[in-house]
Amino acid sequence: MNQPVTTPTDEYSTSDLGQAAFLLAREAPLLRVDNEGGRARFVFPAAAGELSKLFFQPGRNLVDARRFHFNLRELRGLARRGQ
Repeated sequence: MNQPVTTPTDEYSTSDLGQAAFLLAREAPLLRVDNEGGRARFVFPAAAGELSKLFFQPGRNLVDARRFHFNLRELRGLARRGQ
């Protein structure tokens, strides 16, 4: 399973596209996209690590569907370009 990574720095990262779209929909800023061996890793500020816990809690992970879908499309494009 895809495991989110919290680094000792001030960053939180995940390679889960849905989780990254959720964080963006909850207004967490995307710092950058790292490509590691053809796999994109989405990097956010460390505070997004706490926010990401809501993603796995039914009923607490509600976001606007249109915004979530838009974020998925944008993140896919970023992952393909490796930016």
